[in-house]
Amino acid sequence: MQGEQSDHYGVFIDGKFRDGAETFDVENPATGSSIATVAEASEGGVGDAITSAKRAQPEWAAMDPAERGQHLSAFAEAIRERVDDISKTVTLENGRPIGQSVGLVSSAADYIEYYAGMTTKIQGETIPVPGDQQAFTRKEPVGVSAQVIPWNAPILLCCRGIGPALAAGNAVVVKPAPEAPLGLLEIGELATEAGIPDGVLNVVTGDGETTGAALTTDPRIDEITFTGSVATGQIVGKAAIDNVVPTALELGGKSPAIVFEDANLEDAVEGAMKALTLMSGQVCFATTRIFVHQGCYDEFREALREAVESISIGPGIEDRDLGPLVSNDGLEKVRGYVDDALENGASALTGGSVPDREGYFYEPTVIEGADDDAPISCEEVFGPVIALYEFSDERETIRRANDTEFGLYATVWTNDLGRGHRVANEIEAGSVMVNQYSGSYPQTPFGGYKKSGLGREKGMQAIDHYTQLKTVNIDYGDGSDGTPGE
Repeated sequence: MQGEQSDHYGVFIDGKFRDGAETFDVENPATGSSIATVAEASEGGVGDAITSAKRAQPEWAAMDPAERGQHLSAFAEAIRERVDDISKTVTLENGRPIGQSVGLVSSAADYIEYYAGMTTKIQGETIPVPGDQQAFTRKEPVGVSAQVIPWNAPILLCCRGIGPALAAGNAVVVKPAPEAPLGLLEIGELATEAGIPDGVLNVVTGDGETTGAALTTDPRIDEITFTGSVATGQIVGKAAIDNVVPTALELGGKSPAIVFEDANLEDAVEGAMKALTLMSGQVCFATTRIFVHQGCYDEFREALREAVESISIGPGIEDRDLGPLVSNDGLEKVRGYVDDALENGASALTGGSVPDREGYFYEPTVIEGADDDAPISCEEVFGPVIALYEFSDERETIRRANDTEFGLYATVWTNDLGRGHRVANEIEAGSVMVNQYSGSYPQTPFGGYKKSGLGREKGMQAIDHYTQLKTVNIDYGDGSDGTPGE
């Protein structure tokens, strides 16, 4: 298998690897050194992948749904059997601590397994209509799905999208981020080894301007799924509109947490730590703003400081608490946000600088005293940085929590059941967790309000996105009254 930590990877098209005229390097962000070269899919390579998908999709869609589910179950099992190898690859390319990678790759297999069980349950409904007529709906695959996957959780986010797409009878062309394509190339080969027909799942590599643009603008693509920045999502969305195809966009967040005076502060601090250390805060739903009631602010503040200062830092392969940022550009972006906040009156409760060591590391940081309209309070920092705020009034705090252009995720910490429901209902976010940080599963829909995106991934709702609805209306009368059905 090529994916066993090779030093060179081709693109994966029609069930096999193939080389390209150009290559690019993939770095280990813990050292800045190259770990592999990868073939870049030219416009022609992307075209070949789409041709392959177009050829394979009708046969895949025509397959008995139960058999399609069996292939997906075998795919899920193949991922589980290679969790350790794939996790090592992902950790080396994006810096995530190996323990986190193992958990997320295992969860990726769960997504494939979940949708494997749904292949026989994709169905329409019968609709009552007048006269001697029968009306019913069918859910049919859209065709070929283009899926653009980010670098921060590539295996999980890929399987989250290809699971429902394949279950519904579509073929897929996946475009990984150039920072972390290796694990997804291995996933493509695993799918073929598990019995998914050649051409049903293809992986094309390269940057957004060439490979990404060639994929998302091709008129043969029938659906686009994208996870990434708002700016790039707007470009992808315009391409979808130009070709009049559906699109699902997940475009980031600025997730608030609200900690009330009756909350279990130990649990709330633990939630903040998960947000800070999971992929070094480079996660779209990471808690980045914590509003703490004045009645418990000092206690929470001190507990959080102690917890953050206990975080161990090191290469992901060493499985420390916190790994590096994915690139030097990412490091400089985080540094810029923190420096700007400190220059404009905020202070660092802890952290706030780049450690003196090899790799793209940034200290886990807690900022106090930033204004609500400061860049660090409004924009996606994408690093191990949390901003802390004090509050006294519930309604005013909800307003402040909602006062960004994002609305992806939020957490509420309280032991008052009524308050928990009330605040969750008023938070403008696609997912709200109460008394937990991570409560998202394959069966629970995920997506955002406002500029956090369009559509929903996961759950049964994802099937709706990867199918198109057909209405069939049959007049079975004998026509004796002379009135045909419409």
